[in-house]
Amino acid sequence: MSIVLSKAEELAAAISASEELVVLRQAAERVDSDEMATAALQKFSEKQEMVQRAASSGLQLPPEQMEELQEMQGQIRDIPSIQDFASAQTCFTELMDKVNEIISAAVMGREPGDSPEPHSHSSSCGCKGH
Repeated sequence: MSIVLSKAEELAAAISASEELVVLRQAAERVDSDEMATAALQKFSEKQEMVQRAASSGLQLPPEQMEELQEMQGQIRDIPSIQDFASAQTCFTELMDKVNEIISAAVMGREPGDSPEPHSHSSSCGCKGH
């Protein structure tokens, strides 16, 4: 196996063991076990699908239906388990963005010092600086 593929496997293992992914998986499990969250997500998904079908058929939806969809979205954002999931997802996405930036810098031949810091997002994301 080439060294590149070997290092890719090491990177994949490190990402799989990262605190950001562990926290994301735990948050997803909490959403799945939260009956209020799953019911709200299901209802929102059904409404969103209806809106998308109507739009793809060329139908103009009444503003009330669009407002209802936005209201449902706001209610979902207020559910604590969903807020935790969104925060964890942001942390994991930022980690992956940093990994991609580091790889891109290397491929583009930039100096290592020119690459971004491994963890420069805010401490409010909850990933404890890893």
